[in-house]
Amino acid sequence: MPRQKRPVRERIRRKCHTCGSIKWVEHRQFHIPTFDSQGGIKIPTYNPNAKKPKHEDIKGVVVENYCSIECAGDDFINNYTEDDFLR
Repeated sequence: MPRQKRPVRERIRRKCHTCGSIKWVEHRQFHIPTFDSQGGIKIPTYNPNAKKPKHEDIKGVVVENYCSIECAGDDFINNYTEDDFLR
């Protein structure tokens, strides 16, 4: 039985957050605000049948586009060792 393939995503051109040039977006980082119970953004009620919003459509989200790993920085590089996976 074949395994499921990743969905094909449409490539987009955006301005790189670090170098400022307009190139193909290779990596994206989303900064999603936390929900505040003291009068800020209300926590939405969970409905398993509801259509989930895209990250870009959520109010207050900051999207950073990067053209390469070098521009993205150390956040996109795994620093795990073999000892991290031992139980």
